[in-house]
Amino acid sequence: MAKQKIEQINYATVAKPHTPMYLMHKYWARKPHNVVSEYIENYTKGGDIVLDPFCGSGPTPIEAIKLGRKGIGVDLNPISTFVTRMTAVPIDINQIKNAFEEIKANCKNEINDLYKTKCKKCGKDASIICTHWDNSTPTKIYYYCFSCNKKLDKKPDDEDLKLVKKVEKMGVPYWYPTQRLAYNGEDFKEGTHDPNIDSVDKLFTKRNLVSLTIIFNAISKVKEEKIKQIFLFAFTSMSHLASKMTPVRPTRPMSSFWAMHRYWIPPIFMESNVWHLFDSAVYGTQGIVEGKTDSNNQIKYYKEAKKFEDLNDGANIFLKTHHALELTQIIPKDSVDYVFTDPPYGGAVQYFELSTLWASWLKLDLNY
Repeated sequence: MAKQKIEQINYATVAKPHTPMYLMHKYWARKPHNVVSEYIENYTKGGDIVLDPFCGSGPTPIEAIKLGRKGIGVDLNPISTFVTRMTAVPIDINQIKNAFEEIKANCKNEINDLYKTKCKKCGKDASIICTHWDNSTPTKIYYYCFSCNKKLDKKPDDEDLKLVKKVEKMGVPYWYPTQRLAYNGEDFKEGTHDPNIDSVDKLFTKRNLVSLTIIFNAISKVKEEKIKQIFLFAFTSMSHLASKMTPVRPTRPMSSFWAMHRYWIPPIFMESNVWHLFDSAVYGTQGIVEGKTDSNNQIKYYKEAKKFEDLNDGANIFLKTHHALELTQIIPKDSVDYVFTDPPYGGAVQYFELSTLWASWLKLDLNY
C-alpha cells in the first residue's frame, strides 16, 4: 500500500495569543499553541502518538489530545509535568468556586489585617494594595479607601510603620520552605548573589511570607485531591508576584512581574497584598476559573496513562518526569508516530534553578 503523501509546511505560521488555559501559570519559552497544533494536524492523523521529550508547559501533548491524537509529555523538571497536567486535566468549575469560598473564609480577614491602613483624605479604614520598598524601607503605599471608593497613595505614616515592625516581630504561623538557592552546595548561577538572601523564604517580606503560609495551610486542608492540586497550581502561579523580585514600574505602580530569568531583587521593589494576588489567581483574567473553563471546553476527552501501555487501553495522554536520554525506559522503540519538540536553550534559561521557588512550596525534589 502506497504511503500517504504529506504536504510539507513551507511557510511561516503566525503565532496567536495564548488562550486562557495557557495563561494560568508562568513558564519560560512557552511555544505558541496554534503553531504546535498546525504541525501536529498536518503531519499526523487521528489516534497517532505524538511525543515531546522536552515538554515544558505542555502545549505539544495538550494540542495533540485536542486534535484526537495521543500525547506524551516528558520532562526532567517535575514543575513541567505539574503545569502540563493542571492545564489539561478537567475540573468542575463549581467545585473550584466552592473550595475557594472555604479557603476565603479561613484566610481573607486574617491576611487583610496585615494590610490595614488609614485613608489620608478621610481618615477611615483602607486596604493596602501594594507597598513600594527602597531596600529595607517602605516608601510609598497604594491603597483602596472604602469610604472614598477610590485608589489613592500616600507616604507611610507612623501607624503604617508600626504595623510593619509588629509583623517583623511575628512568628510565621505555618510551614514554609527554607530551601537554599543552591545545588550540591554551589550557589545558583542565576541566584540573588546576595549572602543575606540565600534561601526561598528570604525572597519575601515578612508580611508576605506570613500571608503565603496562611493560604498554603488552608489549601492543604482541601479534601478533594484534584481540587487541592489546582489550588496549589493557583498558589504557585502567584507566589513569585508576592516576592521581592517585582520591580516598581513608574507607568504601572500597582502591578509588577518577575522581571528577569534569575532571582534578582531590585533595589526598589513592590510588596503586593497577597490575598489580592491569590484572588486574582483564581478569579482574574489569567486565573484558574477562566483557564479551566477554557480547557474544559477545548479538551473533550482526557484520560491520563500511568504507563505507556495504557495508551492502548483508552488513555490519551501520558505525562512523565523523566530524562530525555532514557526514553526507552518508559516508551517502547518504534512506537511514536511524530515528535514535536523545542529543546532547552542551553544555558540561557536556568529552568531548574528558576523552578526552585515553585518546587519548594510543592515539596518537589528537583533532582537534576
